[in-house]
Amino acid sequence: MSDLSKMTDWEKLQGMLKKSDSESKRFSVDEQKLIDHLKSRVKGQDEIIHDVARLVRLSWMKDKRTRPVCNLLFLGPTGTGKTELAKALCEYLFGEESALLRFDCSELASAEMGKTRLTGSSTGYVGSEQGGQLTRPMFANPKRVVLFDEIEKAHPIIFDLLLQVMGEGRLTEQGSGKTADFTQAVIVMTSNALAESMGKAVQGLTDYARVMNAIKTLLAESGTFRPEILGRVDKVYLFKPLAGMQVAEIALLKLGKLGQEYGIETKFVAPELIIQALEANIRVSKFGIRELERILFDRYANYFVEARDAGAKVVAFEVAEDGTIVCNREPTR
Repeated sequence: MSDLSKMTDWEKLQGMLKKSDSESKRFSVDEQKLIDHLKSRVKGQDEIIHDVARLVRLSWMKDKRTRPVCNLLFLGPTGTGKTELAKALCEYLFGEESALLRFDCSELASAEMGKTRLTGSSTGYVGSEQGGQLTRPMFANPKRVVLFDEIEKAHPIIFDLLLQVMGEGRLTEQGSGKTADFTQAVIVMTSNALAESMGKAVQGLTDYARVMNAIKTLLAESGTFRPEILGRVDKVYLFKPLAGMQVAEIALLKLGKLGQEYGIETKFVAPELIIQALEANIRVSKFGIRELERILFDRYANYFVEARDAGAKVVAFEVAEDGTIVCNREPTR
């Protein structure tokens, strides 16, 4: 019997992943193209985008890694582009946004339930053969962005798991005992905690080292993050609140994306209509960009459906004298 025939399926998979890893090193990150891609999706955070692109490029080019490509902590008010930047980064690095693994940490607030969800049940317990929702996808494809949204809401035991992932680039699944590899992944954590306090703490500071020292001190002293977690973070970024014009750009992007979901291209949108949407959003501004998406859906989804049913592929939105929406359709050619 050949040595190959003696190999277990797990050993074969590990061999394939190692080969894939060596092939991936031939792909280099074009920093300017990455910047352009991120800017096309995230508005008002250019300074952060430039620094993230530089860090990712330099970390990506290492021949050997014993940790993830990079561990990033995105801080700031809701609706400023933290999650969107993680999605855009994933799309550029790994070819598709679906390579993103996203966890809402409010669902990881329970010790046992949170750990079981990420690393699976122990042997002998129901569902142990299914594995964890973090470990099992990483076995199948270790090239991912792993996003922990609102990380401050996670149970302390989840932070213990993150210490292994961020520090050693690996995590063991409970039921199978197999180890997931995170050395080809980017770890992103987001947090809205203490957004107002952090804004005040860094007001007037321009030196990055002083800004980060003020932020980390505030986070540690408040008990939001343990010092050892902050010690494993490669970079902390504080997202700025968005200005009106930046939100308008986002509204246009969101409306265009909504149309694409129905197979419709949005050729033009009258500025007055964007202003209407922004004014509606201001009234519920505490919900940020997510509420803006709901407003756009409520106002425009029906027009896209009607256009598609009428055989149109392209639409333009103009405004009538009474301020109502006029949808002009272009027929299929």
